[in-house]
Amino acid sequence: MDDHDRVSAFKGPDVPTISTSLFGELALPPERFAPGQIEAIRALAAQAAVYVTQARSPGTRRAYRSAWGQYTAWCARLGFAPLSGDPQLVGMYLTAASERLAVSTLQVHLAAVVTAHRLVGLSLDPGHPAIAILMDGIRRRKGTRPARQATPLSLDLLRSMVRAQPDSPLGLRNRALLLAGFGGALRRSELVALDAGDVAFVDGKGVVLTVRSSKTDQHGAGAAVAIWAAEDPDLCAPSALARWFAHRAPATADDPLFVGLRAGGILTSRRLSDKAVVRLVKDSAEAVGATDPGLLERAFGGLAIGHRPRYSGHSLRAGLATAAAEAEAQLHDVMRQTRHTSVEVARRYMRSADLWRNNVTEKLLRSRR
Repeated sequence: MDDHDRVSAFKGPDVPTISTSLFGELALPPERFAPGQIEAIRALAAQAAVYVTQARSPGTRRAYRSAWGQYTAWCARLGFAPLSGDPQLVGMYLTAASERLAVSTLQVHLAAVVTAHRLVGLSLDPGHPAIAILMDGIRRRKGTRPARQATPLSLDLLRSMVRAQPDSPLGLRNRALLLAGFGGALRRSELVALDAGDVAFVDGKGVVLTVRSSKTDQHGAGAAVAIWAAEDPDLCAPSALARWFAHRAPATADDPLFVGLRAGGILTSRRLSDKAVVRLVKDSAEAVGATDPGLLERAFGGLAIGHRPRYSGHSLRAGLATAAAEAEAQLHDVMRQTRHTSVEVARRYMRSADLWRNNVTEKLLRSRR
């Protein structure tokens, strides 16, 4: 299937379909259209689908496909047409799905169903009372507490993870990945999207990374992120990048910066996937014992701890924001590095530090013997 949506042939004489890269084949309900409308709608839908696909990140597209698959399977079990345009039907699905899904996931499912309808030119209003009032009731009953976030990497843990990398081409690449991801507060998709030409070393200062597009920059305006050289060689992103750059020896500026390696450290031309970043962070954290439940329990006198560390690719980005907050960096300076456009979203990373800063229990309890 191409990256862009395209029109398919009819499945049968009475069932026109549109084939999309986002949702696969979508069957148009014939009763909703006059015969003369079908071809015009298919042409418009195919053209619009190109923009719909480009407007969403790979992660969002994966989430939408999964949500649409679950919705259509539910419809099939009950004998409903998925593309009915009926808000009552969508409300019934959300009610059934709310027994197993969080509110945030239900919102993704709703967005996927609405998008599928729009791709074929059908109207489905997510603000219809049958949907909006229902979702409000689900939020009140289930609450809107966010899902567990990735555990941020501390500087000490990052240093241990860097030191744990092997003395090999793989280790060169992994150290550069970890330190660039942390220092640049990069999302995993941004990290693996870097090309050789996106790296500029600045004498006496450090390195500037050009992030050409991101989750909050879908139109590709781009942003430059500077990372200072560190006094600690185990935390110096510019040095790690320079060593990897020398080994990588890209032929052109368009060559991917981070690529896969075969056995024996042989470079491939294949760009790393964002999942490789997740595996690197998880495996490195496990290698230094950061995921060992016993460490937390021993630290608290053998008590069982309810929340275990949850390391992922996002731990790099969250780690920079959290460490900066603990160092009492200003919010606007943190946002400049993380490229957040929402103050509220950026503050989530700083709240863990705010919990302890000027906390009254310190004055009450730590000053007493």
